[in-house]
Amino acid sequence: MLELEPMNGKQNNVNLPSLPPRLPQNEEELKRTIILLGNRKQVELKTDARRQLESLIGVYPTIKEAALWKRVLRRACQGKFLTAK
Repeated sequence: MLELEPMNGKQNNVNLPSLPPRLPQNEEELKRTIILLGNRKQVELKTDARRQLESLIGVYPTIKEAALWKRVLRRACQGKFLTAK
């Protein structure tokens, strides 16, 4: 399971949650989530991709949420905030 630490106040959008309601459960899900969030911040996702993203993180994000969450999860994927349990 992934455990992410807070971003120490570096969040630009104070009103947006810094993490999605549900976190990917393994590295494969994490990578897929990052790809889908990247697509979401550019376009409205088609039905299948939208459902997949919703199942991975629990919601269909706004464009701003997608951009923020992608950045946070990408850092986790690179190991900056990732710790094994």
